[in-house]
Amino acid sequence: MKTKSFLFGAVAAVIAAAPANAGPLDAVFGGLFDTDSAQDREVTGIQFSNALYDGYLALSDERDSNWDLLDAEHFNHKARTAARRSSVLPDEPDDRWLKDEDKPVFADALLRMRKAFDRGGRVVAPQLAAKAQVNYDCWIEATEAARSVQYQPSTRGGECKEAFDAAMNGLDALATFKLTDFQPYVSQAAAPAPQADSFLVYFNFDSTVATDAGRVSLESALVAAQTADSTTVRLVAHADRAGAVDYNQALSQRRLSVVMEAMARAGVDVGRIVPDAVGETQSLIPTEDGVREPGNRVVEIDLVQ
Repeated sequence: MKTKSFLFGAVAAVIAAAPANAGPLDAVFGGLFDTDSAQDREVTGIQFSNALYDGYLALSDERDSNWDLLDAEHFNHKARTAARRSSVLPDEPDDRWLKDEDKPVFADALLRMRKAFDRGGRVVAPQLAAKAQVNYDCWIEATEAARSVQYQPSTRGGECKEAFDAAMNGLDALATFKLTDFQPYVSQAAAPAPQADSFLVYFNFDSTVATDAGRVSLESALVAAQTADSTTVRLVAHADRAGAVDYNQALSQRRLSVVMEAMARAGVDVGRIVPDAVGETQSLIPTEDGVREPGNRVVEIDLVQ
């Protein structure tokens, strides 16, 4: 980061004065740097956020072990933010001290990544999307370090770029749908206040349109979520095993989007919602691959105290 060169001299002096067997960095710099507060967090967000947490935590640990405390703290905070299910954005080229010829390279890479995300990449392939973002940040940080006179050139930048390109190549091949490619659910009538706290919203085959029974269940769930306004609303979207795994993952996310939009329209605070789309990977009714099972075309809704 741009503050790195200003503080590097002071940090280096402290490091030089520290005993060789000082142990973990926080034992020496605990009052100055926050490099490990993201450790052992319980992550309960969407798959993309969870994968970001893992990636940034590993990157923070790597920088911490190499005495790069500022970037260790920076990536630690990104891991903490991901664990809180909050938005975590990649570094902008202007956030780093780069040579003029490097800035367009990272601007193009950032644009490519954002386009893939806008096409649904974080939904279709959350692990690949998180790998792309974390390695983009690793690449831009390593490039800044290599351009600074205080740092020795290393191969880190090239390794991070290769990992970024590999993730993006996979992401570009999968991220082919738009998040608007579903038919929003529009509430038709108020349902009686239900007593249940678990609901199953069934969908038609290869569709984001709920079945008649699914619509009734969703209406009941909306009323229950409005009434029990102190509960957490957990959503798990599924698809049956007919079709490709990646396609079914995307289909389950579209069904999840339908239910989430219905919740928002009904006035349910989206901050209460913990969503997940699992495609065909966690079938409620076990079947062989390729089987069209209506019981697996469903979004589970659980109200949890």
